[in-house]
Amino acid sequence: MKVGENELRAILLAYKQVMSASWPRLHPTMTDRSRKWPTASESELQQELAGYVSEASGPSCAVRLFWKLMPGFVFGGCNSQFARDAGVGSPTEVIGTDDGNKKFPWRNQAAKYRVDDQNVVSRGVPMLDMVERQQSTSGATSWVRVGKTPIRLAGGAVIGVFGMYEVLNPEVGQKLFVERLKKP
Repeated sequence: MKVGENELRAILLAYKQVMSASWPRLHPTMTDRSRKWPTASESELQQELAGYVSEASGPSCAVRLFWKLMPGFVFGGCNSQFARDAGVGSPTEVIGTDDGNKKFPWRNQAAKYRVDDQNVVSRGVPMLDMVERQQSTSGATSWVRVGKTPIRLAGGAVIGVFGMYEVLNPEVGQKLFVERLKKP
């Protein structure tokens, strides 16, 4: 899915926002490197995004990342961990699909994910550190900690949602989920 310079800049800024809020150790140099984004060319921005996705695809990285573009909230990209969770071989197989794809183990949760995405877009406010259940490719239920933020162009228009999540230890996930239910 081809996006232009302005969209790439917006995706990178959304990535930075979720990462900084919930996974600040993931890319320790992102803040310094982001200073060049306003004047970077399209190819430089593509390389920058590809570099971060590659860094977040290593075997020691537990964070999954993805971005969806409007109007249909179709996946514009993801890392290899997300593709593996989706039950496909590579991130390119995810691009252009949506959460309801019959290949994806979470397809039965697609309506809930769409509501979350629409809330992020319509309110223009991130949803960070949510704890949710997700269906895995084995059919088991996993607990995940999720962050989503709007992908916003410089003029303010929202063009999609950037998200990241990590799979939690089952006991930790259930405990955090119950604690959040108790909060007003």
